[in-house]
Amino acid sequence: MSDISTFGTRLKAARNSAGLNQEALAQLVGSSKGYISELETNPDIRPSAELVMKLAEAVETTVEHLMRGDGPGDSAFFRSYQELDDGTKHKLHGILKLLRDQ
Repeated sequence: MSDISTFGTRLKAARNSAGLNQEALAQLVGSSKGYISELETNPDIRPSAELVMKLAEAVETTVEHLMRGDGPGDSAFFRSYQELDDGTKHKLHGILKLLRDQ
């Protein structure tokens, strides 16, 4: 089991889950590969709030997950859900009802 108790380890895990290497993530957030590497390995480094927001968006997680380790799923799901059209939301409600009835 991997330790995800630091910002860097959570960032690396989220980056890997998103299928990004350090260089690709750096390009997405306007940073350098070296700085992404430092963020992942140096627990004393403190990125700006703006960069943390960009990183979270790029790796499809939440700022809360990167900063505190809070579960990435719920907040990211609800943010995505809010952007859906009404028809898709209705379908998701139907799926949820089916799952609850099982």
